[in-house]
Amino acid sequence: MRDITRTIITQYQHSPRLLSLIRSFHDRIDPAPATRDFYAKVFDPATAEGWGLDAWGVIVAIGRTQELKGTSATFGFAGSELHPFNQGTFYNAEATETYTLADNAYRLLIWCKAASNLTDGSLRDLNRILSMLFADQGRAMVLHSGTMMIRYVFEFRLQPFQRALLLRDDVPPKPAGVGYEVFEVPYPAFGFAGSGFHPFNQGTFVPGGPVNAYSFN
Repeated sequence: MRDITRTIITQYQHSPRLLSLIRSFHDRIDPAPATRDFYAKVFDPATAEGWGLDAWGVIVAIGRTQELKGTSATFGFAGSELHPFNQGTFYNAEATETYTLADNAYRLLIWCKAASNLTDGSLRDLNRILSMLFADQGRAMVLHSGTMMIRYVFEFRLQPFQRALLLRDDVPPKPAGVGYEVFEVPYPAFGFAGSGFHPFNQGTFVPGGPVNAYSFN
């Protein structure tokens, strides 16, 4: 209740003890703080936590525990298509691929699943969704890269959990039957005059190429 004094009859408005009892009782039963907490921690998916996010996961039909494959190249020798010294990590056959996602990772998964349920699949709509999902990190866009192929381009470094989620075929919003690639271009990158990139000694070469989520390599 916003103004408790309006409910107290005139003859008791100057009774310190009665007013103290009424105010204490009001503070104990006032639903406003609980309502605010419920809205922030459960009802609003942008700020929901723990059980609240789990409830949203049920709504969009995606669980918190997911299989995520590593995206780093593994150490190996010439001809094995693996990476040499100082470029790859040692393979650990016992490492699990099943993870229970933290709230920030699960929130991204929920947003992506909801977007997949609602998008019309057009480049315009996909770009709008991507800009919303990564608005606080930098520019992100979706490009047509070939027949039945699109490319997600990020002008910043993705967090490992973001990259792992985006490389799952059922996570990024996209048209049915369309393949996709994930390409990170953290600026400033090396380039020539007029390209908007940086010249020698000022920029870095873009490492590698796009990661094809449908690739078997």
